[in-house]
Amino acid sequence: MGKGYLIENKDLNEAARIFLEELFNNEIIEAVIAQKENVKGKGAFHYLLKKDELDGVKPFIPFMPENAASVVSRFTREKPSLKPVAVILRPCELRALVELVKFNQANLENIILVGIDCLGTYDNIDFQKEPNDFPRDNSRLRSACQRCMTPEPLVADIKLSFLGEENGLWVIPASEKGQEILKKLGYELKDVPETREKKIKEIEEERRKLRAQKFESFEKNFTRIERFTEFFAYCLNCKNCMEACPICFCKECFFKSPALTWDSEVYLRKLESKGGFRMPEDPIFFHLGRLVHVTPSCVGCGICEQACPVDIKVGLVFNYLSEKVQEAFGYTAGRSLDEKPILTTFKEDELIDLVW
Repeated sequence: MGKGYLIENKDLNEAARIFLEELFNNEIIEAVIAQKENVKGKGAFHYLLKKDELDGVKPFIPFMPENAASVVSRFTREKPSLKPVAVILRPCELRALVELVKFNQANLENIILVGIDCLGTYDNIDFQKEPNDFPRDNSRLRSACQRCMTPEPLVADIKLSFLGEENGLWVIPASEKGQEILKKLGYELKDVPETREKKIKEIEEERRKLRAQKFESFEKNFTRIERFTEFFAYCLNCKNCMEACPICFCKECFFKSPALTWDSEVYLRKLESKGGFRMPEDPIFFHLGRLVHVTPSCVGCGICEQACPVDIKVGLVFNYLSEKVQEAFGYTAGRSLDEKPILTTFKEDELIDLVW
């Protein structure tokens, strides 16, 4: 299972704050990007913080206003960080960040990746009804979290782990950089209990079953084109799902281009050929276009679904199809920085079963 250092504090957010303070005290970092509660009971949003602003830091709060990979991308895309900065991310956020790095949409220079164990988050509206600093009720989790099979970080320098531990928070080095940091902190490492691995396997197995049930239901009811259209019947074409998605990063997006800005003459020409059509354009075309672009790197975070104002289960569609696409290419989004993304590679022998 490996070795780590146990911060004995049952308040996991406080234990994380203690760890961050030690990073500052030992001059390992000059800033941190983490979720912080600004107004008590009103959620926690991502802040760039100095040492004296750590009060209220809550990385384990079950509230996910956005996928923080987008935050790190905005911070580093145009220019890498000039100072050492720690970023605290959930497993799905780390996986999304890995994909963005591969597409040159984020830079990890001077960035310390701190990944946390995650049981899931609540829908933002649901969180408002009963705010908590830690997820206590699995039935309230966002549907994407209930299907998630990566409760621990896949890529990180340091992992902050509580799974299988009742007395505090384990700080586990997960890279050479992480090992050097913990050495500088003077942490005396000891074996991480096997209960962590056991708990992770229990969660994965439970969610694998639910995931299979949800996918089977979707496959049975909505994979035909007419039912697919029914699935998106309430779509407002607001494109909130696209704006929220960390993988939708194109600077020149077709769906925002003049190609979809029509005058009355164009509309009337289309009327002649079609007899009638939805204005300004059919949302199915938008969703199919996004599926083609996003499924190769989708990490199943479900932030698209959370952004939908009419509660369409967008995340389920992308989760289902991205698994199929990535499986076909032997790829898992966000699994490794060394794996080349599907859309940037070509192999002569890939998809050989589809050759006539």
